Amino acid sequence: MAPKTTKGTCALCTKEYTRAGMTKHLAKCLVEEKRATKGKTKPCLHLLVSTRHYALYWLHLQIDAKATFERLDDFLRGIWLECCGHMSVFYVGRDEINMGRKVAEVLETGLTVNYDYDMGDTTSLQIKVMGHYAGKVVHGQPVKLLARNHLPEFPCDDCDKHPAKHICPFCQWDGEGWLCEACAAEHDCDEEEGFFLPVVNSPRTGVCAYESDT
Repeated sequence: MAPKTTKGTCALCTKEYTRAGMTKHLAKCLVEEKRATKGKTKPCLHLLVSTRHYALYWLHLQIDAKATFERLDDFLRGIWLECCGHMSVFYVGRDEINMGRKVAEVLETGLTVNYDYDMGDTTSLQIKVMGHYAGKVVHGQPVKLLARNHLPEFPCDDCDKHPAKHICPFCQWDGEGWLCEACAAEHDCDEEEGFFLPVVNSPRTGVCAYESDT
């Protein structure tokens, strides 16, 4: 059975929390970081990015208020999504957001923006604006990772004893494709024996040809 929640580590202080706990923690930790920060700060936003229909995968991000949605798109692709150059879109309700717009022109505290990557095998995310604050921004890196969930542990579909490490893309939809090391070695698939995708820390795991584990 898949875990219901996941924990992650704060990149600012290395403390560990659940997604909800991390939200509360960062509200304080970001203030403390600002007090300790030397040098120029810029207007930034704190974003919580999560999968739309379940809560195992999540990111807390800092983004420069002057950054464009295209830069946010690039970051999400790099850390979670990019496999075959699929299309992506940000939108609120039915209104699509132009990738060239600055995030500060659209995002207000409390607003939730939807995001889809790949219009075939779609990975759907929601992005909630947790707040605005002044933060240090590294030149050329407008998006900063504040926290990320640890890799969820899924049991092997075959033995149900060890964590799955490999995914058979042909059998996973029948509930037989998530396999531990030992069971993967014994797995016989009529489609293409020996072709597996890795279990990685991304909502894209097992989808299309996604293999990255950034």
